[in-house]
This record gives sequence, C-alpha cells and structure tokens, in this order.
Amino acid sequence: MKAARRPRLGWIGLVIVAVGVAVACVGAWLIVTGRPRVGAVIDTIAVDARTRIVVRGEEEGERAFVELHQATPEGEKMVWRAIVPPYGGRPGAPGIAWNEVAVSVRVVRDGHDEIFAVSRETAAKLGGFRLAPNHGATRRASSGPVTLTDHVRSYEVVAGADWHQLTAFDLTSGEASWRVELGPEPIAEGGVADEIVWVRQGSVTKRFRTRDGTEAYATANATPGSS
Repeated sequence: MKAARRPRLGWIGLVIVAVGVAVACVGAWLIVTGRPRVGAVIDTIAVDARTRIVVRGEEEGERAFVELHQATPEGEKMVWRAIVPPYGGRPGAPGIAWNEVAVSVRVVRDGHDEIFAVSRETAAKLGGFRLAPNHGATRRASSGPVTLTDHVRSYEVVAGADWHQLTAFDLTSGEASWRVELGPEPIAEGGVADEIVWVRQGSVTKRFRTRDGTEAYATANATPGSS
C-alpha cells in the first residue's frame, strides 16, 4: 500500500492542510458564549509525572473542555482550559496528542472528524483541519484507537461506513505528513514503537513507517507492536 505524500504547510495562519486538502479552521473556537458550564470528566491522560490533560464534557451541551493540570509544591493547579467542539475520543481511546509545542484534540463537527491544535504553553489556537477530506461523513468507532502518537507526529485513525484511514501530521509544525487507506475491516488495536505505527484489522497487522507512511510489512496473526 502506498502512502500519499502531500505538500508541507504548517500551523501558520488560520488555514492549514491535512494531507493535501485545505479547510478553514474555526475562527472563534476559543470564544466562550453563553457562559458554558464545565461538566463531568470524560478522560484523563498522563503527560508526565507532574502533568496531565483532563477532558471534560459541557453541562447541558455537546462541547468539551480540555484542561492542562500540573503539580506544584502547593498542590495540583489547572494551567489552562480551552473549549472545543464535541470530543472525538473516548475513555481508553484518547483523542489527544502532544509535544512541547502543541496539544492536538480530536473533535467531531458537522459529521466529520477534525483536529484542533492549541499551544502547549498558553492554549492559544494554532490551527485546525478536517481529517479524511477525500471521504464523506465519518463515524465514531466503538473499538480500537482514535489517536496514536510518538510525540513527534500524531497518527489519527478515522472511520466511515465502509472505510478506514490512517492520517499523520507533524505536531511541532502542523505540516501534513501522509495518509493511507486501510479498507473496511474494523481496527481492533494500534500502537507506535520503533518508528513504526501499526494497526490490527481482524487477523492482519499492518505496519507503516512513521516518517513517510510506507508499509513496512503486513502479517497474519502477528504479535501487535513487534517489529
């Protein structure tokens, strides 16, 4: 399976490209209207021993709040909070990726999966784009991963009625990296190790090189994550 290479553009400006197709990002996604109220915790993702990202729902609404928490000598404090469209991850399958520059959030808007990115330091908006722009409406998978990351790139698993796609982008620059089509078989597992991102569909494990998306090899009944 060949990876689709695309032009390289970054987080610069209000429009960035996800694997070749530009879409307008949401210009006012951090503007809070109607004083939305923070709801229950949806997921908590450990960043390191002192830092965690908390995703909360919105009371009487569909949006989500993404918070960065950090331990201090006085106790844990919330460094920042951002409000986003409905969260695309789920407990046990996070829709969050990060490095020292950015935090990316998987969201769902108008029937399509998208990425929103904010500054790791300040939560200032960096950009956003639609995933799988060559397909129609997406759907939330009930199993398998949503976002995989090695903290260099984010690897997004996107699903539709009869298709699946794996999309990669650089977390520091926001540059498009590559995408590959995975077919209709549901994705049960996935991971990243040793510069290989892998997904398991049925009895077949597919592996792709993180740098360019070229398929390393696919094996039946393989041990997930082995190289």
